[in-house]
Amino acid sequence: MIDIHNHIIYEFDDGPKSLNESLEMLRIAVDQGIKAVFATSHFSEVIHPEQEKDYFEKLQILRDKIQEKSIPIEIFSGSEMFYHHYLEKTAKQSKVGTLCALGQYVLMEFPLYLMPSGVEETLFRLSVEDITPIIAHPERYSTVIDHPAKVYDFLKHGALLQVNAGSVLGKFGRKVKKVAMWLLENNLVHFIGSDAHSPKGRTFELANTAEYLKNHLDENYLAELVEKNAQNIIDNKRLEKIQLEETEEASNLFLRFKRKLGL
Repeated sequence: MIDIHNHIIYEFDDGPKSLNESLEMLRIAVDQGIKAVFATSHFSEVIHPEQEKDYFEKLQILRDKIQEKSIPIEIFSGSEMFYHHYLEKTAKQSKVGTLCALGQYVLMEFPLYLMPSGVEETLFRLSVEDITPIIAHPERYSTVIDHPAKVYDFLKHGALLQVNAGSVLGKFGRKVKKVAMWLLENNLVHFIGSDAHSPKGRTFELANTAEYLKNHLDENYLAELVEKNAQNIIDNKRLEKIQLEETEEASNLFLRFKRKLGL
């Protein structure tokens, strides 16, 4: 498996506090059957050269350490970009802005409790620059929980969705799990990521999540979610976007979603 969303760079954001904690996290990832991870540390609208330099220096130290200690896992660069109105410029101008520094995919997040203005315009500008946005954990946003059709706004502008493993396992509450499962059961998701932050608590759980989903999803689709789609990013290949027509059928889809959540 490949984990597309996690925070393993030590002493950088709200992830591990030390190099040893980072290495412990990576050992847990290997135990989960994960062969590669994207080190998606938090970045905001202003990326100072010193900050980016610090990220890549620590990334290289981690790569050297896992080789020295024979930890069988690969680490690819990336970031979890906090939404801002000129995100497409940040993604183009910074090496860390896109996954694997390939200029194709940007993992982005919104505030959990308030959806900013101008989101659709920003997603459109990303598409104009030929950059595909990947929306991190949409199931956790209060706007999506209260107004499920918001997911359509993401998808119609070419965004891909990444659901958190912890959401599927119910670690963020009943409603979040319902949203996550509904998105997955309707094949609207491209990735499941751990969003791991530490060796304990929020850590790698892809194996547990994949085991749980075996009884809910098609085997081939599950393989895409936990490995194949992420491998395509590494291989610099384009992923097929969700085509959801703006029709009465689409409206009914989200209406059923809302009813299922009891909203």
